[in-house]
Amino acid sequence: MDYNIITAIDIGTTKIATIVVKYSKPGNIEILGHSVVPCKGLSKGNIVDVEKTAEGIKQSLEVLKEYYNLNIKSAFLGITGSHVNFEDRWDKLEGVALTGVITRQDIIKNPLKNSQQEINNKSILHSIPVGYSVDGSEELLNPIGMHSADLSVRTHLISASPSAINKLIQSATNAGIVSDGIILEPLASSHAVISDKEKMDGVLMIDIGGGTTDLMFFKNKTVSYTGVIPVGGYHFTNDIATTYKIDTREAEYIKIKYGSAIQNIKNNKIESIKMKSELSNEPIEVPHTELIRLTRDRSEELVKLIAIKTKEINFKNNPDYKIILTGGTSNLYGLEKLISNNITSNIRTGIPKEGLNENIKIINLPEELKNPRFSTVLGMILWTVGGVMNETSDSSFHPGKIEKNDPYSYSINTQIKYLMNILNTFFKNIFKTSQQIINSINKKGDQK
Repeated sequence: MDYNIITAIDIGTTKIATIVVKYSKPGNIEILGHSVVPCKGLSKGNIVDVEKTAEGIKQSLEVLKEYYNLNIKSAFLGITGSHVNFEDRWDKLEGVALTGVITRQDIIKNPLKNSQQEINNKSILHSIPVGYSVDGSEELLNPIGMHSADLSVRTHLISASPSAINKLIQSATNAGIVSDGIILEPLASSHAVISDKEKMDGVLMIDIGGGTTDLMFFKNKTVSYTGVIPVGGYHFTNDIATTYKIDTREAEYIKIKYGSAIQNIKNNKIESIKMKSELSNEPIEVPHTELIRLTRDRSEELVKLIAIKTKEINFKNNPDYKIILTGGTSNLYGLEKLISNNITSNIRTGIPKEGLNENIKIINLPEELKNPRFSTVLGMILWTVGGVMNETSDSSFHPGKIEKNDPYSYSINTQIKYLMNILNTFFKNIFKTSQQIINSINKKGDQK
């Protein structure tokens, strides 16, 4: 059985989440370690301070080394932000149907030449095939088996600012990490929280990160719309911090524990909340209803922006279309209900599941990672393993890079521990066998 190791780093506006896994060819994924640390180098999903971002990545790696004895040399990096661009285009695929019919190998070809890896001064992150045309016919979802050499593909291109990509790679490099590849974060999140059936029927994923809210709509198992809103969980936190002059870490805690997207909370017995003011040694006391108004107003603003951005999806006339809410701020009380009241009632909160499909499974997902705030980093793992197992539909993925390159090494402590476990098991087995032999001899002696 072949094993390989993959690391994914989700570098967000408020936190850096890192996961290291080992996967086997049948598609089993075992988590070797994970870490979450604060990040201070980003604003609205964009890196504004390379050194601070590098410091955060280093801290994340130090946690992995200290608690799991893992030395990480390279990783897949997540990216999002207002600089990300989306567009569709048609291209004719050359050299298809060489066996007489269109095959899977034909449709997974990347239609973009090396000279076309930049469009409108943007670097292409992903090129996702969403439809095909044979002999100029209407769009098809699957042309495999058809007799024709005239095959065109409609591709959903996701591109990003070269400057933003360079800052991301430079931050990782400064932290001692080589980039294995860059993944759009909402695309990754979709692998962790959306089922194949939902992608077929029509589903909008709303991923509320720290600095941005990422939108991605699937229909017939393909991406048909993507968008970014430059408002995220950090804006809720900052509202609280600046209004009451308190530390942002305390504001984040108060947001999740006491905040709400709706005014009325059932059985609410909390009248006021004590906060540590930066202007006084004495704590201040804020009415709970006042705090709720603050988080409710920001929630209503965000939901209005989502409704405007997704107007063309037309939820009103498509009641079967679903919304899946994920990301850290999806934990805010009442947010799901607010969206339900304003866009569609067919909505659920997406918690990371243990597999992309029945062929790819995380076999030991810790309870602390079964939270919407970890959808992106777990999705990055599922997307990457899916690419190796040929389960993704992203033609920009190159599994050979991973298969041929294992850039990870265990620390000397891990190697010693591994050898000690082998020796311990070996001597236990010897002791067990010797005891069985002695017992057998004693039993025969008793019988005589």
